[in-house]
Amino acid sequence: MFHPSAPARSRTSWLIYLTILSATGPMSIDLYLPSLPEIAHAFSASVGEVQTTLSIFMIGFAASQLVAGPLSDRFGRRPVIVGGMLLYFVASVLCRFAPTIELLIAGRLFQALGACVGPVVARAIVRDLYAPDKAVGILAAMGTAMAAAPALAPILGGWLLEAFDWRAPFAGMAIFAALLFGATLATLPETNAHRGAAPISPVGIARNFATLLGHRVFRAYAALLALTFGGIFCFVSGSSFVLIEVLGLAPADFGYAFACVVAGLALGSTLAGRLARSLRPHEIAGFGVALLVLSAGTMAGLAWAGVATVAAILAPMAGFAVGVAMIMPTAMAASIGPFPRIAGSASSLAGFAQGVTAASAGWIVAALHDGTTRGFATALLGFAAAAALAYLSQVRAVSGAGRS
Repeated sequence: MFHPSAPARSRTSWLIYLTILSATGPMSIDLYLPSLPEIAHAFSASVGEVQTTLSIFMIGFAASQLVAGPLSDRFGRRPVIVGGMLLYFVASVLCRFAPTIELLIAGRLFQALGACVGPVVARAIVRDLYAPDKAVGILAAMGTAMAAAPALAPILGGWLLEAFDWRAPFAGMAIFAALLFGATLATLPETNAHRGAAPISPVGIARNFATLLGHRVFRAYAALLALTFGGIFCFVSGSSFVLIEVLGLAPADFGYAFACVVAGLALGSTLAGRLARSLRPHEIAGFGVALLVLSAGTMAGLAWAGVATVAAILAPMAGFAVGVAMIMPTAMAASIGPFPRIAGSASSLAGFAQGVTAASAGWIVAALHDGTTRGFATALLGFAAAAALAYLSQVRAVSGAGRS
């Protein structure tokens, strides 16, 4: 239930703020996805170089969480969010005016350092305010609402690209950062009742991370989270090239195609929230994993059979997204639930694993890209199979589901 020590604020207002805060990640990626082919043309860059603007963001996003989480445990959630949004704003301006692909890549790295505080601190705030058995429903509700970000961002990004150029989405990110910076200063109370207790020295941070990695439940669910996120990032990193360049979809229509997949995310989050009332986290995750394998297998089968259509990509991907959204809130709640005093550290370490896997997914998709849909579909199937292996070998074991 809602903790009595939490600041007086309605559940709806918390959901709105935390959802917007968590959207810094999707906004930083999805808003400029329709511009990727145009960026390649503008800088005469290769697909791999342009993919690096995504992969470097995910690496920075992942690594900086290892600092942002412990900082929010030590000094509080509010100052970390304020500092992160300020850095995000400056880096977005740098990306807007970058004259070379190298400086754009550098700007994306600094963007990631600021943007990471959004989701990592938002998850920690959920743990500050809600008991573990309620956190699944809250995170699922946030996921349902947050589906609007990746649904609307590519559409808006396509409009900005058509009306201006590839630089316009970065101006939009700067405006988003400025608005969130102001909203945090004006409305956010501090929620971390344990601030000041968590160690901030490198030794103390390392000790906390060692505690987390030594916990079987955390390891199991963090692995499942990372591999699941790697699967959805295959679509994020490869969809614009597959749908626009390979299948000939217009950039202005890309956002609408992307919205089909986001609808799957919204449906999966809704299902996870409702199933959380009657099923345990590993049971909900099990349904999600089954959908990953079925959907990715269908896409790969169609691709290798020579069926190269937009529908052959989007329909299985929508099903895959339903599975992703069933897994993510349940696995995240299960991984950070046992650690109320170091919730920021737990959230950051789980996020780090997701980011590293996502960066790897971007490079894998780029390496397998052969001008058809086969490489993309094969990468997706690989991550689905790995997630299924993690679930069967680790999650079921720690939940007791795998015991006779």
